[in-house]
Amino acid sequence: MQVASRSRERASAPLVAALVMALISAAKPTAAAASEVVRDVKTLIDNTQLDLVDILTSPLHIADENSVFRSPTFYLVFAGVAGLWAGSFALDQTMRSHLHNMNPSTADLLQNISTYSIGTGAVATYGGGLYAADARLRQADITGGEGAVVATLVNVGIKAAFGRLRPRQDAHDHDAWFQASGRSFASGDVTPLFALAAGISEGFDNEWYVAAPAYSLALLDGFGRMGHDAHWFSDVVGAGLLGCGTTELFLYLHARHAEEPSRWRFFPLEPTAPQAEVGRTAANSVLGIEVAYDW
Repeated sequence: MQVASRSRERASAPLVAALVMALISAAKPTAAAASEVVRDVKTLIDNTQLDLVDILTSPLHIADENSVFRSPTFYLVFAGVAGLWAGSFALDQTMRSHLHNMNPSTADLLQNISTYSIGTGAVATYGGGLYAADARLRQADITGGEGAVVATLVNVGIKAAFGRLRPRQDAHDHDAWFQASGRSFASGDVTPLFALAAGISEGFDNEWYVAAPAYSLALLDGFGRMGHDAHWFSDVVGAGLLGCGTTELFLYLHARHAEEPSRWRFFPLEPTAPQAEVGRTAANSVLGIEVAYDW
């Protein structure tokens, strides 16, 4: 079962690469499209750098007036997330009793459907944003990709820290935490899929007809992993919360970055078309230099 899972991961790479090439070739291979791709890469580099600064310096701003810890919404969301995970933990044995005897080929099929559909959806979303010159759609999708990478790396540490045994290691005890051989919590397969699904959903303003299928397809991978008796239900829900939460965090940070154009960037923000036109018009009548620095 482990070999089959790894072969599935190896097979997904060329498929996604082929989809990327096909969509880029179909998305008006013009200088304008190439310029948009370059701009997206620059924005990703800038946002990643700013994300790192924000996260590393966040402890210094806990007591700030606009800190999330002063917002009642933060505690409501935290309580909801904690309650959702606690409910999934209570259902661990019930869900396992229904899924762990699944035919291995069926479990693989569920995982393949999930991986390929979410991967294809993410690539298609970026391709659609490129074709329609929709920067917001592309940025939401790219943020989902960033969330997938970061959440996967964070999950490596979570697995090592919590050391939870997999069901097939100890089928009778879902409380087997902090074991040297435990790597069940949270699911490494499910985490990036939920992060990508969150980016796809955000690109379409979280409309139900996009969000519902995106998250449902991501969840299929979790059911497939449970079919292989590799995870408890709470491992899958925890992975989903980690993936979604990471993407949502970056979406929030990136919105703040857009409101702070004076912050240092590798690639300074380019003016929008209307601003550029105003600048050219003003240049015809006024000559001068302006220097601004925000400490």
